[in-house]
Formats: sequence, C-alpha cells, structure tokens
Amino acid sequence: MTELCSASSRSRAEPLTATASRVARWLLVEHRGAWGPQSVPSSRMPNEVARRLAEIAAAAGARLLLVRRPAGVTDEDGRWVFSVDSRPGHERTLARHVDTDAELLDLSPADPAGWAPYDGDLYLVCTHGRHDRCCAVRGRPVALALAAQHPDRTWESSHVGGDRFAANVVVLPEGLYLGQIEAGDAVRVIAELAEGRLPPGHVRGRSSLPLPTQAAQHFGREALGRWRTDELSVVSQESAGADAWRVRLAAPDVEVVVRYDRGGEREQHLLTCGADQAKPVPLFAQVSLTEL
Repeated sequence: MTELCSASSRSRAEPLTATASRVARWLLVEHRGAWGPQSVPSSRMPNEVARRLAEIAAAAGARLLLVRRPAGVTDEDGRWVFSVDSRPGHERTLARHVDTDAELLDLSPADPAGWAPYDGDLYLVCTHGRHDRCCAVRGRPVALALAAQHPDRTWESSHVGGDRFAANVVVLPEGLYLGQIEAGDAVRVIAELAEGRLPPGHVRGRSSLPLPTQAAQHFGREALGRWRTDELSVVSQESAGADAWRVRLAAPDVEVVVRYDRGGEREQHLLTCGADQAKPVPLFAQVSLTEL
C-alpha cells in the first residue's frame, strides 16, 4: 500500500476501543542490533540465543519482546532483561543485567534469584519498522521525546500489535496500551498518567484484560466521564449471548453489556502497511450501560 496504514486508520476515524493485545506477562530483552521482520526468531541475534529465549518466554507464559534505548544510546556492555507481570493485583517488574549471551540461556523468570525489583513504570514505544513502517515513522519521534524526559524508563520495542494505531506506547507493569501518540504530546500524556489520569482518545485498553472488559471500561469512561486510573475497576465478565458479554465494573458500580461485530459485509481495509488483502475491521458496540 502507498498510504501509511496509520494514516488510513486515522482518516476513517477507526476506534481504538478494546484493541490492546492480550498479554499477561512479558519478557523484555535488550538487543541493540537490527530487528528482523518477525522480531526475535529472525533478528540478528545468535540463533541459539533466540530459540532459547523463545522457549523461556513460552514456559513462563510471557510475551518476548526485544528492546533498545532510543537512538541506540548506551554506555553499557551486556544487556538489560525485564520480567513483567501485568495481571491486576499482581503488577510487578523485575530487572537484571547480564554480561554475556551465555547468561541469557539460563534465565528463569519464575526464580527470583538474580532479579531485582524495578520501582516505577517502563515506557515501551514500538519502533519496529521492519515489521511495519508506521512503527518507525511515528514511533521513533515519540521514543526520543519520552527518552529526553525519562531516559531510564523509555525503551524502543519490537512489535506490540496494532501497527495502524502508531505510535503505540505500552506502559508497564500495568500493560496499558496507548495509541495514536504524537511526539509533541507524549511527555504530557505520561505526566497525566503519573497523576492518575487516563488520556481520552488514546487508550486502547489494558493487555491483561479480556477484550470485552476492555470495551466495557471504555464505554463506561466515555459515558460517565470517569478517566481516573483507579476508577471502573473490573468485578466480573460473563456471557450475555452470542458475541455479547455482561461486564460489572466498580468505583462507581456499573454494568455494561457489549457486543462484538466481526465485520461481515462492512467495508474492508488494508490493516497494515504490508497487507496484501483487505479485511473488515471488527468492532465492539455498547448494548446497554446501567449504573447500579
């Protein structure tokens, strides 16, 4: 396609609602070299190391991402590695520094030995241009802007999902996905998050929550104007029929019924820059919202 998928998505005002990739745990490995189109398996990393990291992440039920400092600026040898839990009530980030690739082969996220608690948030900005050019074009300026203000917390990352919503920022440990972030707004958005306020128009959802729950939270925030990070916490989700769910939220108490529309005969689009087949965009719709 000639037009960037992110530009096409914005021009048709595609909702960001409930588009956060489903990830409960993460394994982040610093890799300053080039990243291949499919991230770790085809990156310019020793094959033995790449295969072993994939095995370790799979055993831990974690998503494996490569990370690097924006513009490759670092004075350190070796690699930083982070093990992150994004599940509600279990949020935690552990960090360790390895001096050699051989140490990566024996990583064990389940064993706390060798890991140290990491205090505070990490900001991942997807800049994986070989996966989708939007991530590089829109992501790198955002990464540089955040790194200027938060140099120790900002990392470029390999593919996180949702290329057409670039620039994508994932805030860890919560696993909060933000989309359509601009370089000029990035520092302000992160500052508002630190004060407990979510940025309307940029929230894709929280990675550890099911998509219907992500949708219900979004509809609740929009309807009630509740954009504090501690509001509308999840109580339960249950089926409400075919492709429909009833979600209970709290603070304040709300019940939201949402429906998933798979697209059907709706207009189809190329959803990534490298797509060769147009597809309908699946969407969630609000069926009802009741304050309890």
